[in-house]
Amino acid sequence: MRATIKMIAERAGVSIGTVDRVLHDRPYVKAEVRERVMAVMAELDYRPNRMASALATSGTPRRFTVIQPEWGPYIQDAMADGVSRFLEERRDYNISVEVLRYPHGDTAGCLQLLDQASREHVHGIALCGSDCGEVCERLRQLAGLHVPVVTFNSDVPQAPRLCYVGEDAHHAGRVAGEIAAKFLRPGDKVLLAYSGLEYVGHKGRADGFFERLEERGFPRGDFLVAATYDSYEKTREAVSHALETEPRLRYIYMATQSVPGCVEALRRTGRAGQVRVLAHDNSPEIRRFLKEGLVDFSIDQNLPYQSYQALSVLFSAVLERRSPEQDFFYPSSTILNAETVE
Repeated sequence: MRATIKMIAERAGVSIGTVDRVLHDRPYVKAEVRERVMAVMAELDYRPNRMASALATSGTPRRFTVIQPEWGPYIQDAMADGVSRFLEERRDYNISVEVLRYPHGDTAGCLQLLDQASREHVHGIALCGSDCGEVCERLRQLAGLHVPVVTFNSDVPQAPRLCYVGEDAHHAGRVAGEIAAKFLRPGDKVLLAYSGLEYVGHKGRADGFFERLEERGFPRGDFLVAATYDSYEKTREAVSHALETEPRLRYIYMATQSVPGCVEALRRTGRAGQVRVLAHDNSPEIRRFLKEGLVDFSIDQNLPYQSYQALSVLFSAVLERRSPEQDFFYPSSTILNAETVE
């Protein structure tokens, strides 16, 4: 763990201000105190960051806000890990991050949180929101107020945001389509379950999936689609209906989070292990389903990277006046199966 000014102050028994005066060779520090502080610095292998030291004692806090849906525990915790890593690496800077959540699919709730952040004069916003006119307009208003926004996990591409951090959803969908094609024969039916088209990430997965299957010779008429909005019950009902009405259903692509609903439907109908399932992410549930053979593959999207990188871009824009060098930051997308999960 990298040493900080606060750690040095605590170990040397002095104030943070005293440590700062020693760092900058300022007067009014007793010789024995200076020697004690420098000894602690050497002991902790402290490498001073002049910019961080100045910001830490400047009394000018920088406030960032993360606005995201109320995801399930796994995604929530994974995103929180990225926020924690960001704060840990920049603990010498006077920075705070507030995470605000709105009900999944509730655009009005998202807009209210954007308005709240604007009223509170935050220095930057990391946003996962729907791609719609109202959200685009709010981001235009924030740009007019010089509040930078980075989208993550799901993009709002027509809005004036700094960049997008998250899965290349269209490519992930094509990968899913390529895997599905290996298990399908002419006439087989395929079910796609996704959250809803308002989230660019889910629409991208769907478009890429269908695109690749059509390239491999499977007509769109063989595709079934269900918008289940990450609901366990909606997913269970949609998958159960497809299994009961389509005897040639051979493959299910879960582009949404509600994989347990899909697994339950397969179990109830006695089709578990007969219909292939591809999902996303690396949650404990997904890992268990992979090991049990209830899910065949899962595409990870490195969730902690997304929140971490979104805040890192905001940090560079606000504190270092540096614009991102690219419009998209895509994490690696590992394909998981029963042999690659812990």
